[in-house]
Parts: sequence; structure tokens; C-alpha cells
Amino acid sequence: MKISTFTALVARWLTMVLAIGAIVWTYSVNAPEVTLSYDGNGNPSVVVTKSQLFYLAAAIFLISNVLLAHMKKQIPGIPIAVMPIPHKKLWAESRPELDEFLGNWLFAVISAVNFILSLGLFIVASDNSLQFKLNLGDFNWVYYASYVILFAVLVLIPLKLLRPPVPAS
Repeated sequence: MKISTFTALVARWLTMVLAIGAIVWTYSVNAPEVTLSYDGNGNPSVVVTKSQLFYLAAAIFLISNVLLAHMKKQIPGIPIAVMPIPHKKLWAESRPELDEFLGNWLFAVISAVNFILSLGLFIVASDNSLQFKLNLGDFNWVYYASYVILFAVLVLIPLKLLRPPVPAS
């Protein structure tokens, strides 16, 4: 097993545990009504029940994990001719490497979704908690960190496909 595959697997499982923990913890500490957004005057503008938030978070978690993990299993059966990748002939000669790279990329997408979902749930729980006195402005960094994570996973990692594979010697 390559280090990239091991890293992708470990990141996926750690973020799955983090997301499950965030979903359960958020459900346990929130009041029956959860505020998701505020208007300009600081009054709640979007309020949901904690059950609705739980089911929404669980749906995002399950859809991303199950659907993308199933897509990973389908990669070897996809003909290279229909894949939107450059250097198709060179990648066809290195099909196992391509399959492994695309599988690791899907696991990276799953990890990013799980991590961003977890951070979002922790913020919602902290904002609605009576125990914590944190301002939403304390969490501005999460917005930018989420964009960096998504940019890295959705743009930077697939850029590796622009380089043709190195033939085995």
C-alpha cells in the first residue's frame, strides 16, 4: 500500500469519526430550536429544530460517504476514453496507478466534506449553547479554511492528472 493510499484511508476514517461525534454532540447540547442565521439587527432569521438539523447533517454525511465510496468502487470499470483526463493513452498504460489516484482523490473529497460538516456543526452548537459565550465573528476563519480545503481537494489534487504518468522501468 502506498503512503498516499494509507493517508487517504486514515483521513477518511478520522473525519468520519469526527463527523459522527459532531452530529451526536450537536444534537445533545442544542436547545429544541437552533438558530442558523441572524439578520442585520442580530435577530434570528433562520431557525430549525434540532431534529431537522440532525437529519440534515446525517443526510449530508451519509450521501457523501456512501455515494462517493460507491463511486470509488466503480472507477476500474470506467473506460479511460470517457474520462475527462489529458494524456489518455499514457494513463491507459498505467491504469492501476490512475485507479488508485482517482480513488484516493474521492476519499480526499469525502474527508473534506466530513471535516467541513464537523466544523459547521461545532460552530452551530457553540453559537446556540448557553455554556459558551462565543461570538460568530470568532469563527470567521472557518469560512476561509473551508475554501482552502475545497480548493486543494477539487483543484490542486486533480492537477496531477495534467502530468503524464511516469512509465514503470
